[in-house]
Amino acid sequence: MIANWIHIVIVHLAVIGTPWLAYRAWVYRQEPLDTKPWKGTYSVLLILTAITGIAYFTGPEASEWTKQVLTDFPQDQVEDHALWGRIAFVIQGLTGLLAVMGWTSILQEEKPDRRIASILMVLLVVNTLVILYTAHQGGLIRRMDLM
Repeated sequence: MIANWIHIVIVHLAVIGTPWLAYRAWVYRQEPLDTKPWKGTYSVLLILTAITGIAYFTGPEASEWTKQVLTDFPQDQVEDHALWGRIAFVIQGLTGLLAVMGWTSILQEEKPDRRIASILMVLLVVNTLVILYTAHQGGLIRRMDLM
C-alpha cells in the first residue's frame, strides 16, 4: 500500500515540474548555459528524472493495490496508463542525460553546447503533453465515471 501512496504523491511532482521546467528553458533560452538559472534548471532536471523513475517503478505495485480496492478493475486503462508512463519516463531520462551533459561541461570549465537548450525545450514540451495525458489516464482508472 505504501508504494501506491508514493506513486500517487510523487507523480504529481512530475506533472507540475515538467511544464515548469519547459517554461524555465523557454525563459532562459538566450542566457549562457553556464549561468545560475541554467545550473538550477540542470539540478532540478536531475531531481525530476529521479522522481519520475520512482513514480515509474512504483507503478506496478500501485496497480496491484488498486486491483484489490476497485471492484471493476479497468485492465485496459491500466495498460494504457503504464505505456504512456513508460514513454514519459524514457523522455524524462533523456532530459536528465542532457542535464548531466550541461553539468559536466560546467564542471570542466567549458560552456555547454547551445543545442542543449533547444533540445531540452522540445523534449520538455513533448513530455509535458505525454505526462498530462498519462495523468489523465491515471485519473480515469480511479474515476471511470468520468469517461
